[in-house]
Amino acid sequence: MRTATGACGLEVGVRQAAPPQDALTFWKGVCVAGAMLAVVVQHAIPFPPSVMQAMGDAAQADGGSEPASQDKRGYGREAFVGGYMGYPWHLRSDVRLQRPNGTDVTLKSLRWDAEPFKFPIYAGVRGTQWWGPFGGMIDFLHDKAIARTGRGAHGAKVVGERAIPDVVEAQGTIKGAQAPSSIKLTDVFERLEFSHGHNMLLPTALVRLANVSAFVRPYAGFGFGAAIPHVEVWPAGEGDPARTNEYQLAGTAAQFVVGIEIPLSKGPLFIEYKFTYANLNTLLTTGKTPSWCNCDFVSDFSRHIARWWRGETPLLGSLQTTIATHQVVAGAGYRTRP
Repeated sequence: MRTATGACGLEVGVRQAAPPQDALTFWKGVCVAGAMLAVVVQHAIPFPPSVMQAMGDAAQADGGSEPASQDKRGYGREAFVGGYMGYPWHLRSDVRLQRPNGTDVTLKSLRWDAEPFKFPIYAGVRGTQWWGPFGGMIDFLHDKAIARTGRGAHGAKVVGERAIPDVVEAQGTIKGAQAPSSIKLTDVFERLEFSHGHNMLLPTALVRLANVSAFVRPYAGFGFGAAIPHVEVWPAGEGDPARTNEYQLAGTAAQFVVGIEIPLSKGPLFIEYKFTYANLNTLLTTGKTPSWCNCDFVSDFSRHIARWWRGETPLLGSLQTTIATHQVVAGAGYRTRP
């Protein structure tokens, strides 16, 4: 049982419990049924006759006929590469820190900031291929997730509420002693962030829904891939030798997307809602990315492969958390195959 302050300043009890397995099974069934229904509907509903006529007129005006790769529903076979920017909202999550010095503590309900318009900015790139109503894409997303330690990404100065370190509920032990029921985040971490960034590589299956016009193409998709964060975990009061500052292949990630494409002559514009979920199991290795821009993936992953090959355990333990994020993005693509 936790307490939360309501809009009128009253404290109310909030019971946190995992959803029952029956409920999870039910909602999984709903998602599967919804996806099957979308496929049936998008095959059953063609463009309205007026829209088909407009498409034919447009094709004739261009001096040609309707492309052979486009069927009566207006679906075409095409490929494009594109990029996008957007705005994310991270949900709160628990963080578990385990270290060989007798620390095994869970910090509850941490807040994460994204700073999407500060360098390095929130952005993504993708390659998409459509085969009629079905498609696929490789989506690479660069985000940031910064815990409230009173500083912004990479120790930047911040003002207002963000300049005040969070006080969070704690459970477990810290350096062999029982952790207090609540603790200031800066008593545990000098820095806790994934800010070069909270990266995800997400192969994603797509389906086009029933077209509403010749110029608006709704779509949805689900993807599953890998989380590749730049882990910046600096324990409080232990100095540079204890700091981890490197890229890691840290776990699995998934996304659900729904959006619309607006086809143009060179490629589509798109507006999209994304929900991403990453399960991060990071290692505290004291490793450092050997470049001024923190962009040397090769060296970091080479060290990890070598440690794995030698069977080494991380020097300072591990940190686990999840990052779930609502995002609204907009972008454009360049058609590589019509």
